[in-house]
Amino acid sequence: MAANDYDRVRLGIEAMTAYTSGNDLMTQYMAQRRASDGNLDQVADGATALCALLLAQLSRMTGKPEQEILQEIAHGLNRTEQREQ
Repeated sequence: MAANDYDRVRLGIEAMTAYTSGNDLMTQYMAQRRASDGNLDQVADGATALCALLLAQLSRMTGKPEQEILQEIAHGLNRTEQREQ
């Protein structure tokens, strides 16, 4: 992983920490990032980098291809949506 990738993943961790900490913290975090960056493209890129890293780790841990894991997640979301309707 290149130094650039570390920075991207670190930003993703920062954003997801704010997200899991609660709505008020996430709202404040996003406002601060928007004010400092002018947009949230870097936050989205960081979250994507973090998800990619987690997907690769999950693939290694389970022995399943990344595509199969993504399909399982999609199917799970579909079932959840159908139950909620």
